Amino acid sequence: MKTKELKRIVRRLMNDPVFQEMDFNELSAFIGLRKKKERQMLSNILNETDSKKKNKSNDRNQYKKDRQPQIIGTLQGHQKGFAFLIPEDSLFSEDVYISASHLNGALDKDRVRISLIRGGKKNEGQVVEILERGHQQLVGRYEKSRDFGFVTPDNDRICKDVYIPSDKKCQAQTGDKVVVEITCWPDHHKNPEGKIVEILGNEKDRGIDILSIIRGYGIPMNFNFEVIDEVKSIADYISDTELSKRRDLRQEEIFTIDGRDAKDFDDAVSISRLANGHFLLGVHIADVSHYVKARTALDDAAAERGNSVYVVDRVVPMLPFKLSNGICSLVANEDRLTFSCQMEINDLGQVVYYEIFKSVICSKARMNYDQVGALLSGEENEETEAIKAFGPTLRSMEALFHILKDKRRYARGAINFDFPEAKIILDDSGFPASVEVEERLVSHRIIEEFMLVANETVAEHVSKLDAPFVFRNHPTPHEDKLQAFRIFIGRFGYKLGDGRDQIPSGTDFQNLLKEIEGRDEERVITLLMLRTMQQAVYQGHNLGHYALAAPFYTHFTSPIRRYPDLLVHRYLTMFLKNGGISDKTKDYLHNHLEELAKHSSETERRAETIEREITKLKMTEHMTRHLGDIFEGRISGVTSFGLFVELANTIEGLVRLQDLSDDYYVLDPDLHQYVGERTRKIYRLGEPVSVRVMRADVLNREIDFEILD
Repeated sequence: MKTKELKRIVRRLMNDPVFQEMDFNELSAFIGLRKKKERQMLSNILNETDSKKKNKSNDRNQYKKDRQPQIIGTLQGHQKGFAFLIPEDSLFSEDVYISASHLNGALDKDRVRISLIRGGKKNEGQVVEILERGHQQLVGRYEKSRDFGFVTPDNDRICKDVYIPSDKKCQAQTGDKVVVEITCWPDHHKNPEGKIVEILGNEKDRGIDILSIIRGYGIPMNFNFEVIDEVKSIADYISDTELSKRRDLRQEEIFTIDGRDAKDFDDAVSISRLANGHFLLGVHIADVSHYVKARTALDDAAAERGNSVYVVDRVVPMLPFKLSNGICSLVANEDRLTFSCQMEINDLGQVVYYEIFKSVICSKARMNYDQVGALLSGEENEETEAIKAFGPTLRSMEALFHILKDKRRYARGAINFDFPEAKIILDDSGFPASVEVEERLVSHRIIEEFMLVANETVAEHVSKLDAPFVFRNHPTPHEDKLQAFRIFIGRFGYKLGDGRDQIPSGTDFQNLLKEIEGRDEERVITLLMLRTMQQAVYQGHNLGHYALAAPFYTHFTSPIRRYPDLLVHRYLTMFLKNGGISDKTKDYLHNHLEELAKHSSETERRAETIEREITKLKMTEHMTRHLGDIFEGRISGVTSFGLFVELANTIEGLVRLQDLSDDYYVLDPDLHQYVGERTRKIYRLGEPVSVRVMRADVLNREIDFEILD
């Protein structure tokens, strides 16, 4: 923490009418200062501002205010009944422990006001007011009792069953997975009460496990009648009037490259060489904003969902299938409305000229990544034969890809993370028959690079317009995480930049990645590097993208599955059509865009959580057929309760500390390792180990391993 920031915090504390007296140790703990350097900084600040004289109340050198300090935040429940408050105000940097007896009826995800407790644990509090309930509905298993029923929530952070009166069960039977709406909230003495509003199916039915997770996060599977009626009124053809307003690209060689199983195609590409030797790259995106108008039921539904959710056996679309898989999707040999970004790019990867315009295209082919990758690697088979005529164009795209990657992104210091992703193959019964690592082909990278340059070009364009827009910002890493990372890589003899405390550049990270390439520690250092980074977010103002080393970045290329892209299209359209936007629209954007951007970030995190939970569920199911089997893996996490080990197919399991029975092991958190007190044996992050599968608990999605000597 910097001195300027700490001064601001102290000043706010001393002027806060709800803050009470504290001695120096309590004050530093309350702010969240643990390092000796930070505590000394606080002491200097208090002395400089003569705070002791102004606020001294007795001989204990307390810093006095009149009332109990109160903090607002969101509860994060725990399966053992207690919870933690995640404060909203960055002033309070540490979570606050809330015991079960001090929750006062509050549940996981509730927004609450708490007061700190004197004489309790460090940073312990009690709920004094519930400001907003985090769950209006829950998903769980129904069980019938004699005169009533109850639902046990799937969310194990909610430790109370929901009481269901017999007339509110909606024909549910024991073993059904249901959605229950809370009608009466809990207090000290009773459980919440509710009514069943949806029966998902019996817990043993195929796909109910996945459906339960999706519904548990509040994502509706269907669209309401108002949305359905609006969609029915959308024509499934393009009128001549609309065609006359657009640039006609239907005769050009434009095509899509997507996954083999993809159903919605929102981006197509084209390329040619100009007389001056430059490339003319076209990125053509489905014009969803033409069909989804602002302030309609369809737009409200898309905004609420925020994005499509892709899981192992299904997709929960942001838009109804008539749009996402139909009139908006850039299917082959069909006329489609698009938003095009054409860029003239020189041999240094610089965009020397661009145009952004409305267009109409007719995709000449629907290619998949495997097919294109095989052709570019020289394979000859039935699939590559089908696209052989596009060979020169695809090789031109590959050439531009290398220019954009090496001479544009890498040259300016972009950081490239390339982690393996698992693909889960289900059998006919829905059981995960295999878990494989998806190979990243050059075809994947070509499309990714083309989308990146289009997003950057659009972001730089809109940054010059006199209106707020949705940007995709990526902040610099936190100083404390950087410090921990530097300590860790130092044990291997590496430095980040010049080794000083300043924020490293992307080039510094690039140089480190080159140093560790091919070494045993490469995987673990790269993994920790990723954990050092902050998450990218949507915001209504531009701050740049740290990992991409891009001064401007937005999302323009996926409006079928991401709502921020739809917003960018909508406001770009206004500028193209009118040369600007009205004052009324500007006022609306100034007042609402940050809120919309924040909501989009939240729905993105929600989708990621759902995808992660379902992947973990299916991986655990897969391992139930491998109990007792031995695998090779690497230590991927070191915690206070044990070691996580990741197998080659990315399945991860836990080696519990109590199962390391050959010695007493001491945790060294800075070096991410356990050291045996007697044997001096070391288990460190990134180390290869052999493990046996001991347990696979599908209900709790937990896999336990045993390390073999």
